[in-house]
Amino acid sequence: MQSIWLKQGCTVDAVDISEEAIQWAKDRAKEKGVMLNFLLNNIFAMDIQVNSYDLIYDSGCFHHIAPHRRISYIQLLHKALVPGGHFALTCFIENGEFGGSTLSDWDVYRHFTLQGGLGFTEEKLRNIFKDFEVIEIRRMKDEDHSSSVFGSSSLFTALFRKNR
Repeated sequence: MQSIWLKQGCTVDAVDISEEAIQWAKDRAKEKGVMLNFLLNNIFAMDIQVNSYDLIYDSGCFHHIAPHRRISYIQLLHKALVPGGHFALTCFIENGEFGGSTLSDWDVYRHFTLQGGLGFTEEKLRNIFKDFEVIEIRRMKDEDHSSSVFGSSSLFTALFRKNR
C-alpha cells in the first residue's frame, strides 16, 4: 500500500517474496488507478543495478531478516542507492503491539526462531545502520482507524541517507 503513495511523481518497483502480498497490492493499486512495477522476488536474489534507486522504503521486511542476513541487506542498500539517496524503514519496536521479539541475535540461533519478527530499539537501529546518516528515528504517530493513512506507535519509522 505504501507503494501507491510513493507513486506520486515516482517510478516505483514494489517487491515482495509472497505471491499473496503481491496480488493484494496489485488489487489495491488497481482500485486507486496506479501503475506500479510489481516484482515477485527475494530481495537477496535480485539483480539490482548499482546506484539505481533514489529511495528505498522497507515496510515489513527488515524485522523478519535473521541477524546474519543484515550484512547482505546493508550491502544491498549501499549497492542500490545513489550517493545521497535515502532509505526509509518501518519496523517492530521491542514488545510492540504487532510483534517485536526481544531475543538477542545469539538467541535467534540458539532457539531457531525470530518469534514472528525481531523488535528494535533506537540504539539498535543506529548501530545496525551506522554507515548511513541518520535523518530521523522515532515511533510512528498513532492514526485513527478512520484515517486515510496508517500509523501506530508500536512501530519505529526511520529515515537514513547514504553518504555521498
